[in-house]
Amino acid sequence: MRKNKKDASAEDYDALRAEITRLKKELRHEKMRAEALDTMIDVAEEMFNIPVRKKAGTKQ
Repeated sequence: MRKNKKDASAEDYDALRAEITRLKKELRHEKMRAEALDTMIDVAEEMFNIPVRKKAGTKQ
């Protein structure tokens, strides 16, 4: 059973565009945050000569 689709108004499109813009901004921010954290870990490992990241494939 299909539900009847109502016509989308200009306000709906504007709201969706605003949400897409907001989500893109959040995604950019989170990518920069992840890169900063990764860089911090790299620097810490280099400075203190200790492994911080868990090695892949290790058994617990």
